[in-house]
Amino acid sequence: MISATLAINGLFVFLLTILLVQLLQKYALKLGLVDIPNARSSHEIPTPRGAGIGIFLSFFVVVLFFYREFFIQHIGFFLGVTSIFLLGLYDDVKDSSPRLKLIIIAFATLSVFFLDDLKIMTLGHWFGVEIQLPYLIALFVTLFSVAGFTNALNLIDGLDGLAGSISLIILASLYYIGVLYNDEFLMVISFLVMCTLLGFLLFNWYPATIFMGDSGSLVLGFIISVLSIKAVEYVSDTTIFFIAAVPIIDTIIVMTRRIQRGLSPFSPDKSHFHHKILMLKGSVDASVHILVSLQIILSVIGLLLRDKSDIINLLLFSIILFVFFQALDDRKKHRDLLLISRGKMLGVKFLKKISRCKTIILTLIGLSIIILIKQFL
Repeated sequence: MISATLAINGLFVFLLTILLVQLLQKYALKLGLVDIPNARSSHEIPTPRGAGIGIFLSFFVVVLFFYREFFIQHIGFFLGVTSIFLLGLYDDVKDSSPRLKLIIIAFATLSVFFLDDLKIMTLGHWFGVEIQLPYLIALFVTLFSVAGFTNALNLIDGLDGLAGSISLIILASLYYIGVLYNDEFLMVISFLVMCTLLGFLLFNWYPATIFMGDSGSLVLGFIISVLSIKAVEYVSDTTIFFIAAVPIIDTIIVMTRRIQRGLSPFSPDKSHFHHKILMLKGSVDASVHILVSLQIILSVIGLLLRDKSDIINLLLFSIILFVFFQALDDRKKHRDLLLISRGKMLGVKFLKKISRCKTIILTLIGLSIIILIKQFL
């Protein structure tokens, strides 16, 4: 249940987001917050970006003024979110280097790890045994997980309304876990961020009049990754694979494809989920609806499996991943055609190598075998 106080604060953050996003639209050009279309863009005209400023500020202001004790209790989280926001803001104005991004995300993760004691200390239960991680390994796994998902959400921000809608579904799932297990951190943070996203999506749904930019996508990715770490205190570790499935599956498939082609896994291209579906459907709106529906289905599956075996969950997720890996493989048709062509060539070469006499003998032997088989049937 949503308390009256949380509901009112949610309405406040929703309206504040609308106000700030409108101001950002008005002054985006002066602030240098304009997205210029490129070969991978789905829009054709320069569009304001940096709505992440409105998302972050509205969320931050409400927490600071109405949840001050909560703010102090989770100072590591808010320090981390602020540093990620500043990184995203810098990236919206001037492109930051991958090294700088990694350093700032590592700093933000360490803030949560040491100051808030939010960390991944286990890899779940396997064959009845919980796999506990040594402290240093836990630090590495936590850093890898947070950095990985923060960038994963950033990568799916390619169509109007996509990253905001996917984040909304994931946060709703995390809010539900918070309600089930009465976790105030999960409930308050996820609900307030959901309200900011609702305000933002009024301007970002197709055709978008403003984009969230890295100041939004990186912040959302970091918040979701930290909330997910908190959620695994109550649900099986592998549940999070389903709850945040679309960004995770997209990143795994895209990076694997790039490595197969001999490219850097971080090189930009048009091999993401949204690119593939957009080429198939030809409509931004329809493509976003498909991906959002997919995330809803997988999030519901994750919530239903929240207390099931990690082995079963991982097996099911691996099957889903394999299906999408095959379905989105552009080279599959080419490989199939190539296989057929190679088969024909081998057959021709084989017939050329054997003499006509041998061909007659082999044919007679084959017919004899068939006749014998028919006699026994």
